[in-house]
Amino acid sequence: MYPRKTKINGKEVLVSEEQMCEYREHMTQKHRVLFLAGLIGIRCGHCGSNELEAQNALLALDSLSHDPITIIITSPGGDLDATLLFYDTIKMIKSPVITIGRFCASGAAILLAAGNERYLFPHAKVMLHLPSGQMSGDAKEWEIQGQQMLNYKNKMVEVLLECGAKKSHRKILADIDRDLWLDPAEAIEYGLADKILTSELWGELLG
Repeated sequence: MYPRKTKINGKEVLVSEEQMCEYREHMTQKHRVLFLAGLIGIRCGHCGSNELEAQNALLALDSLSHDPITIIITSPGGDLDATLLFYDTIKMIKSPVITIGRFCASGAAILLAAGNERYLFPHAKVMLHLPSGQMSGDAKEWEIQGQQMLNYKNKMVEVLLECGAKKSHRKILADIDRDLWLDPAEAIEYGLADKILTSELWGELLG
């Protein structure tokens, strides 16, 4: 909710939604930095944080130059189809994509792993789990929905492997049968990220 309290030069100030939008636009235009926040596939109402807007911004920035683009991710995941469309966009453009994770759960973990360079904040969290869904209808519809859910599970694992996950298909499928929480070091060992972000690296990324 806005206005929000934040600290600037050690002083606590109130920041309006309009000011936050201006900051995000500045970061996008000057540093090619995008922000992905909130549920994927659901409009969350904050400027620049909807994943469709982020995809469009990716395409626009890529059309201007092929310099690296950075995506900062703070998301609990969401719709898997929307996640995979975003994944396709990241892989399709010519600009290298740098992903920085703060909180990346479910589909957001896929987008973190999709980057050419992948960083995590020192106290970031990553969580893997199977796509969720509700079964309804008669026995035949249950069978169809069950097969669709299995296809989603396998697709999620295949994409994680494409992104460099260091586990087998069977191992990942077993791991995400429950909520698997990973700290930055564990996520790096799993193959979902490359490095823990430092102030020096942050400065380099912003040029």
